[in-house]
Amino acid sequence: MPSSRRTLLTSLGAALTGLAGCLDFGGGPDRTATPTRTPVSTPTTPAITDTALGNAVALDTDGDGRGDGMAVVVSDLVSAHSIRYLTAPDAFGVVDAGRGQFVLVRVAARGEGTPPASDAFSLVADGTAYDAGIEAVGPARVDAPVSGRPYGGSDRRGYLGFRVPAPLDADAVAIHLAETGRWTVPDSAADSLRSPPPAFETTLTVPDGVAADEAIPVRLDVANVGDGLGTFHGAVNHQGPLYAADGFSFSLPPGESTTHEAAVGYYRGSDSPPDRVQFAVVGPGLSESVSVRIEGGGTPERTATGTSN
Repeated sequence: MPSSRRTLLTSLGAALTGLAGCLDFGGGPDRTATPTRTPVSTPTTPAITDTALGNAVALDTDGDGRGDGMAVVVSDLVSAHSIRYLTAPDAFGVVDAGRGQFVLVRVAARGEGTPPASDAFSLVADGTAYDAGIEAVGPARVDAPVSGRPYGGSDRRGYLGFRVPAPLDADAVAIHLAETGRWTVPDSAADSLRSPPPAFETTLTVPDGVAADEAIPVRLDVANVGDGLGTFHGAVNHQGPLYAADGFSFSLPPGESTTHEAAVGYYRGSDSPPDRVQFAVVGPGLSESVSVRIEGGGTPERTATGTSN
């Protein structure tokens, strides 16, 4: 999947300031008047503020060239190859970065004024900028690898996401805010971005039917056939007759496999169990709906009664 990508153009400029003060021409004691120049006010362009991840950058919200209004902090950088998020109050979705990766950072704005929009931020790696925004997630709450709502709109704090290549071949990585500030990502955090991605292969095993007093066993076999360490974010979404979402996550090194087992059995103990239970299993590259027959469940068919004319 192509990443949102644009070339960063860096403009170099110098702020011009008005010159003011006394011009002394010297001379004898009879010179009593000293010519002066009237100060000329020239608009200034505030310099881009460089800071480390987690520190505040002051914004110029009143246009006077000084960063004395709102302060913005970018922190808590996390990389991931998939994101689990709410698609409904009782259902999870999982978006997969494929051969790329996601970078999530927490943004918090405080002070007077309007906070910067999410599209004013970008991740810049060796001069190449990647726009903020993960369209598939939208405004929904993120569940993993971080927990919280996206930054944007009226919210002054939340998570921003970027989609970048994996591995990210770059020496210098930073988060930029338009032409106002940049937050440098330390090597300790950027190292994870330089790793190759995982690739998961999955096999889902579910019975066709179970007795009404038995739970439904769910077995998911996962193998990492990629070159890098990865975390598998998945979920079981119960879709009827009751609704709920059970998320799960596990890390898997390259070349290794594991089995995740779950049991769906919330209908047990009912005087009238359903004839079928429906659920879905989702994960990176996985979205499979399942319908399991409940033996002895359902409403018995009524005998039709006819009337004669």
